[in-house]
Amino acid sequence: MRKLMLALAALFGLTVVQAQADSLRGVDPSGARITFWYQHSGDRDKAMQGMLEEFNRTNPWKITVRGEYAGPYDQIYNKMVAALAAGRPPELVVAYQNQAATYGDALVDLDPYVHDPTWGIGADLGDFFAGFINQDISAQLGGKRLGFPPNRSIEVLYYDESMLKRAGISAAPRTWDEFATDCRRVTSGARDSYGYALDSLDASHIFAFVISRGGRITTPDGKGYALDSPQMKDAMLFMRGLVAGGWARKIARKFDDQSEFGNAKSAFTMGSTSGLTFYASAVKAGSNGPFAWNIAPIPQSSVSGPPAIDLYGASVSVPKTTPQKQLAAWLFIRWFSEPKQQAAWTHVSLYFPVRKSAEPLIRDILASDPRFAVAWELLKKADLRSEPPFAGYDLVRDAISAAYNRVLDGADADSTLKDLQAQAQRILKDSSP
Repeated sequence: MRKLMLALAALFGLTVVQAQADSLRGVDPSGARITFWYQHSGDRDKAMQGMLEEFNRTNPWKITVRGEYAGPYDQIYNKMVAALAAGRPPELVVAYQNQAATYGDALVDLDPYVHDPTWGIGADLGDFFAGFINQDISAQLGGKRLGFPPNRSIEVLYYDESMLKRAGISAAPRTWDEFATDCRRVTSGARDSYGYALDSLDASHIFAFVISRGGRITTPDGKGYALDSPQMKDAMLFMRGLVAGGWARKIARKFDDQSEFGNAKSAFTMGSTSGLTFYASAVKAGSNGPFAWNIAPIPQSSVSGPPAIDLYGASVSVPKTTPQKQLAAWLFIRWFSEPKQQAAWTHVSLYFPVRKSAEPLIRDILASDPRFAVAWELLKKADLRSEPPFAGYDLVRDAISAAYNRVLDGADADSTLKDLQAQAQRILKDSSP
């Protein structure tokens, strides 16, 4: 009976794969006109428009992609919800994995496109960083691929080398114990300096703290939350101790940590490598003048293995429209993921390219920007982890931040995390497609 069930399952699987492949047969993307909603502004918007013009000019199917700055991620999400309700979504949209899960069946499963013998990635799939290419597969939605990575970044420690040197510290902290010691040593009332500019508003930091301690915030099967873990409790109490001692300070507003760092007030902040240019600007404009600074892995509980690092990045999703437009949207995604385009985008954005073979094309950046070079080498050796791609995770992130702030302000950690876990599970149940 077991063999019969396995045979039937295999046959069903082959039938599904064949049906998916057949769905692209005979589809002609020629002449399709599609709209792409993205979050890029300023120089990145200009660069994206230039790349769209190149694709429109050179693709053999005469596909036309019109790019549109649609606001930051939260605004795009709200616009998408309204557009889907009205039946008028764009053909391409930037979306974090949890947002894509919320859109659910309104999005195309891109796996058949990725593996299609005519239109797919083919043997080049192995050229993609595994952590990147697997991030958009949703266990919550039966393994569907609801997006494709255009770029990525990672969470790192930003540190003031000059401040550490004055305190007699020769290198960035590798462990949390070293981090706490360094925070105490650089704190000075005379200089009005302290250790860590603590952003309690961004739940990604909490995720980074937990995985750096060997923990996780989801169940092993990837289908539920596990927010009341010992590692979560330890991370929050650790930071509470730093704040209570005056060695860390909570920031009041988003990006104030960059300002504190740029003004040589704090020795440490934590954030995405996509913020390298913003940190450089903050240091250049700082009230105390420029200083030596660098990046390093987030401190870990142990240095015996590769550091566990939070992998960031929204993907590009394809809403369901027509077979012609869906294929045209995929062909732009495929083109954008090619090494030449990836390298061009990295030069503008300092996001990581998603393909390993792009490295020779960004050697000038690696040579001229030592901090980006440090980040690139870290990316290649790190244990990359991603936040949950669950529908409703935006709400859970808010709940995590609220719980973090309560613990920082003195609330009982055990009861707070127990309530957080129950709240997260309710959100997961209510939000699941």
